[in-house]
Amino acid sequence: MPELVSVNAEAPCAPFLHEIKPMTEEQYAELLKRIGATKASLERDVQLLREWLGQQPHLPQLGAEWDPWLTRFLVGSKNSLQRAKETLEKYCTSRAQYPDMFKQQPSPVVEQLFQLIKSGVLPIVTPQGTRMVMTRFSKELGEDSSKMDWGVYFRLTCHMVELFLASENHPVDAEICVDLEHYSVTLSNSFVANLSLFKQLVEVTQGSVPLHYKAVHLLNAPAIIKTVIAMVRPFLKDKLGERIIVHENYESFEKCVHKACLPSDYGGQSGKTLAQMCDDWHLIIHTNMPWFNARQQRLAADESKRVGGRTRQDDFGVEGSFRKLAVD
Repeated sequence: MPELVSVNAEAPCAPFLHEIKPMTEEQYAELLKRIGATKASLERDVQLLREWLGQQPHLPQLGAEWDPWLTRFLVGSKNSLQRAKETLEKYCTSRAQYPDMFKQQPSPVVEQLFQLIKSGVLPIVTPQGTRMVMTRFSKELGEDSSKMDWGVYFRLTCHMVELFLASENHPVDAEICVDLEHYSVTLSNSFVANLSLFKQLVEVTQGSVPLHYKAVHLLNAPAIIKTVIAMVRPFLKDKLGERIIVHENYESFEKCVHKACLPSDYGGQSGKTLAQMCDDWHLIIHTNMPWFNARQQRLAADESKRVGGRTRQDDFGVEGSFRKLAVD
């Protein structure tokens, strides 16, 4: 296990990103043009956003050093100050409601998962300024699915999202690619057997952050995947549900993704295999763990200070546990 590096755990932006490249100046300028923003307008609105936070006793009080992070909320909210406020409210509230989704310590279980699943952010941004995230399950996991810990995997996914948010000038658009070749997906061993945890993950990574998921590509998917999709679609926003693409062959996948950004073992031109890229990413996650854990205290809403009392449970979906789920 690599040794943890001492970091400034309260730094607004991610301390360690290594080889993960941001957008070019041209790509960032095009993004601002697309949402109708300028650097001057963002600076003005970030000041207003910080002043608004100062008026909310249950939300974190942030100094000017957090302006780059708050800018990400404005950009991800498509230059809408009102939407940025709503997203910040949901973000901090979700951290208070699901604290275990944001905290994780180095452990043998985490290290084992890094070996069983190669999952990470691809370092090269697409020409359109989109970040690609790719996951592949190992043969070992396909042979023994009991080794999978979905709670750990979901928390690592939340860490990935946190780095997206805390990385200045990195994309707010993402494409997700999942290679299911070596994973035996069934209703008893996949994430659909952990729907309560999956519900929390969706609420944290979809409804509470200013990120946009442009597509979910499923490669080498087994026949049962259509049943799995039917089960999870009710938890997803309509747009995302419509953007799930099941590729019956590699040629279909190649037509939908930017090949130059892919790992070399997927025909890409990045010079590294998926395993090598994900090993780099896992080191980033591991190195930043003290920073992740400290942010939970810093950014979670303090419900005891909320004016009007605790937020309603239905702000974040159906309260309670799942008792029965019928699938046509």
